[in-house]
Amino acid sequence: MTALNYGLIGNGQINALISDTGNVEWCCMPAFDSPSVFGALLDPDVGGRFLLMPEGLYSTEQSYLKNTVVLETRFFGREGAFNLIDYTPRYSTTDGYYKPVQLHRLIEVTKDTPKMRVIYEPRLNYARGETRMFIEGGALVAEQDGTRLYLYSNLDYNRILSQEIIEIPQGSYFVVSYNEPLEKVTYDYVIDQFRRTTKYWRTWVKHCYLPPDYQNEIIRSALTLKMLVYDDTGAVIAAPTTSIPEIFGENRTWDYRFCWLRDSYFIVHALMKLSQFEELEGFIGYLKNLLGNKVTSNGHEKTIDYIRPLYCISGAPVPEEEFLDHMRGFSGSQPVRIGNDATTHFQNDIYGELVLALYPMFFDQRIVREDMSQLWNIVQQLVELAIDKFPEEDNGIWEFRNARRHYTFSKLMCWVGVDRGVKIARHLSKPDLKRWTRLRSWMKDEILTNAWHPEAQAFTQAYGSEHLDASTLLMPVYGFIPATDPRMKSTITQSEHRLVKNGLVFRYTNEDDFGIPQNAFTICTFWLIDALALAGETKKAMYYFDNVLKYANHLGLFSEDVDPVTGALTGNFPQGYTHVAIINTAMKLNKHEFLYF
Repeated sequence: MTALNYGLIGNGQINALISDTGNVEWCCMPAFDSPSVFGALLDPDVGGRFLLMPEGLYSTEQSYLKNTVVLETRFFGREGAFNLIDYTPRYSTTDGYYKPVQLHRLIEVTKDTPKMRVIYEPRLNYARGETRMFIEGGALVAEQDGTRLYLYSNLDYNRILSQEIIEIPQGSYFVVSYNEPLEKVTYDYVIDQFRRTTKYWRTWVKHCYLPPDYQNEIIRSALTLKMLVYDDTGAVIAAPTTSIPEIFGENRTWDYRFCWLRDSYFIVHALMKLSQFEELEGFIGYLKNLLGNKVTSNGHEKTIDYIRPLYCISGAPVPEEEFLDHMRGFSGSQPVRIGNDATTHFQNDIYGELVLALYPMFFDQRIVREDMSQLWNIVQQLVELAIDKFPEEDNGIWEFRNARRHYTFSKLMCWVGVDRGVKIARHLSKPDLKRWTRLRSWMKDEILTNAWHPEAQAFTQAYGSEHLDASTLLMPVYGFIPATDPRMKSTITQSEHRLVKNGLVFRYTNEDDFGIPQNAFTICTFWLIDALALAGETKKAMYYFDNVLKYANHLGLFSEDVDPVTGALTGNFPQGYTHVAIINTAMKLNKHEFLYF
């Protein structure tokens, strides 16, 4: 079993995972959902890697430079010591941001003259086919089918190619550039890029609103979420990886490098709480491009009849799954998937989440836009879709592949869409609200009647089901029912009894398409904490919060799941959902807000 001891670096264009020993084990270029050029994460033998291997015994320590996503790995050995600084350049310019498809590695010698081998083995296109390596034009070039990766360094390229031992002088550097040859790559250039990038991230953090407590956890989570935002389109990915299994050795392996509309709402909303609005407005732009051309000018004729739960960062439909059979998978877990079959699902909760994403556009006085009429038209379409889809079965938030049912969370979020639609319409003094208001009341009554299971003494996963589901803990968070209502209090109590193991909460414990879940789904622990806080059980909520924070990796990063027995992080990494929850819950426990819009 391999631990998720990685750091994430990124610049809004690409991301890379660096191991705690300084190995670049995952990087896709030229965009988040492109094929990998370094893929040792999924197969250390054939996937491709980039590491420095000192002679003799050595140890490493790793941390982010404070308030940045610049990663420093410190090497200590008998032959010498040095720091390896990894980053992808990002900084403000007069017309936007400079964020090239480049990975920079800077060496700072701290003792003697270290000796090491440079293991530079890129494998383009998910290591499908042969990657040729040769020296040309002042660079070490990796090429496959016309695509090139350029490595620039002040070390000898022949010795890098042959993986000979090299004495590393002060000021050594590496710059990896995708498909673009560079001119005048020097140490001064790399240092300048490093300083500009560091300044950018620290300035970004300075503009974050922070409550008094849990500031370090909030900052690290916010920086991680920022790296999931694809600047060019405003799309937000769920995680930067594919096929890290939910359960080691099993086939719960998924590609998360796409824009789930639900996850994206959660992410931009969490960042907005910290007074970061650029990401929200970028996502609204993504939605407009996705939906705007389908909305009529009067907003009454329904022209959108279905919205997919996820899209590519470009806005194109996500391709269905394909297996990379030549890779053995993370920790031997197969299959390795690219694409995601959830693209064919019906997940009716998304209509509510999209209305929630648009909600601040109408109520937050800090936002001034010229397209409010178009946004209102989109809201109308989404509310009508929520009404239309409410009676239907769907695949649910957990994407059950072969079990369409009347899932409680989907019903709840359809109600949320109509409820917020009513509030927006009233704010805009729109007429003819009687129908929406009447349907909102009817929907609430139906949920309260059909989602409550008398024998379970809880709101359950689906109508008529006896199985508990952590998503029902969001009912008070969205203002559907008070947390102090006897039915909700009982749901919280029953969830503690039946979904919690070692202080960690499972999504559900019933069998799904792939068997019985074995690991806790980390965001669900935070949902329990939120519900407890709303119910007035602050002391217990704080206990759960402090407990779950202990499961972060050495850099404060979380994956999707945690093994409640071993404490191992599992699932794609780092997971946006989890870092959203850290921000939301920390804010709640600081008593700065309790309800979602």
